[in-house]
Amino acid sequence: MRRLTPPTLQQWGCQHRWKTTHSLPQRNALHRIRYVKCLRCGLRVKTEERLAVPWDERDLVALVKGLLPEGKPVYLRDHGVTALLLYGLNSLLSAQGYVIQARKVRDAKRVVACTGKDGRVEHYGLFELRAIAQQG
Repeated sequence: MRRLTPPTLQQWGCQHRWKTTHSLPQRNALHRIRYVKCLRCGLRVKTEERLAVPWDERDLVALVKGLLPEGKPVYLRDHGVTALLLYGLNSLLSAQGYVIQARKVRDAKRVVACTGKDGRVEHYGLFELRAIAQQG
């Protein structure tokens, strides 16, 4: 862990020439820590970056519910969807209490390419949004 100290009088007067390094990816990929060091005086500064957007996971749930009514199987290919990051979507939706169930179909014209946890592509056709049973 890097230790940050207050600047000295010499460092306050320096015409800084900064070198930037980044932290390793955090659990939340949208949060990064940037370490900045002056190459002339050695002053170190730490900044945090967070993505500031006006939407969150609830907006994703509303979007998915518009496309997949809860409890009704839907062919996503009929709605123009040809590829889907199914594992990533399910990991975000599970925090909100939902999961997308996918089933294989025989009709090749209705197949959607879905990426799983390991990055492999599976072909599914019928998708259904379901609520996850709350344990308590």
